[in-house]
Order: sequence, then C-alpha cells, then structure tokens
Amino acid sequence: MAEQQRDGVAHCEPCEECVREQWQSVEGGELRWEAYESCGRYPFQACDRGRGVPPPWIRERILARDGSVRLTVGGPDGVPIALLRRVYGLSIAEVVAARAAGYRATPVEARYLTAPAAAPGEPGRP
Repeated sequence: MAEQQRDGVAHCEPCEECVREQWQSVEGGELRWEAYESCGRYPFQACDRGRGVPPPWIRERILARDGSVRLTVGGPDGVPIALLRRVYGLSIAEVVAARAAGYRATPVEARYLTAPAAAPGEPGRP
C-alpha cells in the first residue's frame, strides 16, 4: 500500500503568493507522488511524498490539472482486475462498477497500469 513522508511548517491560511505543485511518476517500477507548497510572503514550505496512489486531495488536484484516462477493466484488452485491486485497494463492489463503466486514472497511473509487466528480476510492475 502507500507509504508517505511529510515535512512542513504551516502559517495561518493560503495567500495569493502561495504555490502548490503536485506530480506523479513511476520510479523503479513503483508509482510515486510528491506535493510541494511554498509561500513567498510567509516563511512557509512543505513537502509531502510517498509511494503508491497519492492521497485523495492530491490525486484530485493532479486529475484537475492533467485530466483523466478512462481505463477498460478486465477482459483481454483491459487492466487486470487483480492489479487494479492491488494498486487502489478497491472493494469487490468498486471493481464491479469499474468493470461496467471503466476506471478513471491519472495519465501516469494509466501508463503504469497498462505497461507490460517486467520480466522476473527486472524493475517494473509486478
């Protein structure tokens, strides 16, 4: 599941000089994410990072900025159900809904989920 690390110092509330950045990547065959916040007006900086799928509030910001990819779930051309359950921790009911309507992924998640599995001993998606 997801692993998370956080460093930060907070001030009262965001202002017009506050900057927020979020991104995802695949490193060593694993999904990774980072979020960074800073403010030029107040001495504020925060960095949040982890492995796996990002927390919902970060994932929603990435989806709003980069858009989403609707993935087919199951079947010969779809994302394997077991992989989807492992990555997102979906319940059976959520898998049934995704199988019927597709699954909304970020572009990085879509590339990760549709990449060919690596050969044994190579870094890559298990």
